[in-house]
Amino acid sequence: MDGEERARVARLGMVASVVTALGASICCIGPIVAVTFGMSSLAALAKYEPLRPIFGAVTAVLLAAAFYVTYKRPAACEPGSVCATHGADRVQTINRVALWIGTAVAVAVFTFPTWSAWFLG
Repeated sequence: MDGEERARVARLGMVASVVTALGASICCIGPIVAVTFGMSSLAALAKYEPLRPIFGAVTAVLLAAAFYVTYKRPAACEPGSVCATHGADRVQTINRVALWIGTAVAVAVFTFPTWSAWFLG
């Protein structure tokens, strides 16, 4: 797997993790946001609460895959690839920072039902 493909797979894993974390918390974030904006009929999103553990597990698997791809030992750079033109260290740094930001967002969104009670009363 060359540098460009690894970067693409890492980004895909990170984005999919954040999306599944949003799916896992739609039962809790959706109704609160809907009520805040006066759309109480959207509170029906609470019916997705049973799917939360499934989305949480998928989020964890996708994040684990993204971490594996991002932190495994890089292959040699091929001529003309992104790592050859911009440097492998720079590409790895960008991927790692993006992965940690995506992980923080996914964890914050997935744990929203737990800590939202402290802020929203």
